Amino acid sequence: MHFTRLKLKQFRNYPTLELDVHPGITVLYGPNGSGKTNLLEAMHLLSLGRSHRTAQDREMVAAGADSAVVQALTRRNDGGHDIEIRLHPHEKPHKRVLLYNKPAQRIADLMGHATVVMFSPEDIRIVRDGPAARRRFVDMQLSQIHPRYLQTLKIYLNTLESRNALLRENKLFGVPDFVTQLDTWDEQLARAAVPLVKSRAAFLSRLSQNAAQQYAAISENPGEPFHLRYVGPLAQSDDPFRTMLDGLARSRREDMQRMYTTFGPHRDDVAMMLCERDLRAFGSQGQLRTAVLSMKLGEIRLIEEEMGESPTLLLDDVFSELDPKRRSALLKSTEGIQTLLSCTDRQDAADAKADVFLHVSQNAEGAAQLDTD
Repeated sequence: MHFTRLKLKQFRNYPTLELDVHPGITVLYGPNGSGKTNLLEAMHLLSLGRSHRTAQDREMVAAGADSAVVQALTRRNDGGHDIEIRLHPHEKPHKRVLLYNKPAQRIADLMGHATVVMFSPEDIRIVRDGPAARRRFVDMQLSQIHPRYLQTLKIYLNTLESRNALLRENKLFGVPDFVTQLDTWDEQLARAAVPLVKSRAAFLSRLSQNAAQQYAAISENPGEPFHLRYVGPLAQSDDPFRTMLDGLARSRREDMQRMYTTFGPHRDDVAMMLCERDLRAFGSQGQLRTAVLSMKLGEIRLIEEEMGESPTLLLDDVFSELDPKRRSALLKSTEGIQTLLSCTDRQDAADAKADVFLHVSQNAEGAAQLDTD
């Protein structure tokens, strides 16, 4: 898979942009704040329907503008794809997806038209932050590989919210047939949890194998085996439906007091183990970076195995974070893959064997502009 063309209008500091994207390696270089990351963010948005650095879509609309448009043409094994996202922070819906110039029924329909793996300095948060960051990582990658997974996730989350709404209403106002309604929501939530947990478990099992191989190659220390483990109340269950129902029954009294559901896969986590010890608790800074890099490289291989084609690789100012060994491993992964790499100094990417160098700068009005070397 690769992008062939990218168009932006009033996106961040790009009033307009039309860029033919090279299928090989493109280096974006220029000062911090010039607009390099904004280009990569636009491609991430087109692939996953969200930014990699903000949850607020309005932040991606240029200052003073009412809307923004991001559009791309991609080429996959099944042919060409035409994707467009329009951001309207002052209207509803705030985000609109068009496929082949026709409105999509759901944002989820975006999945499968473009696939990216992004590596940025913020990725260290996958290790450092709480379980929500790791669940988000798993859910986003699964949605790319298996677009129907996003619908599975939405069904679970919508059912969860309905159960929580019932708990709040009963606590605040009282619900006459509360027990009967809660029993019904418990069964629906348990059924919705089963495909969610099975998908996550299968994904993490495969990703763990790939990431372990990548970690061993980068660290060159077989005495440091790295693996991922799915952690959650249903992760090891032979009957997740029954386990979920039993767990909801045990936690019912607490849920009624707290007015939200305390048991289920919405609280799952991913354990990162190095030498059978929790990497987050005992790992050095270098080991943490190696783990994240290994997961990203393992993700590329998993996408190739599952989808039969490579993703586009987006590398956002990561060379400054990596030592020569890890940088070499990352560059090796770009072979045969469309890659866009950002850095402040062109010399930082001297070993990248780039096909195109684009200098990113700002004009007097602060608008980004690209110049080809």
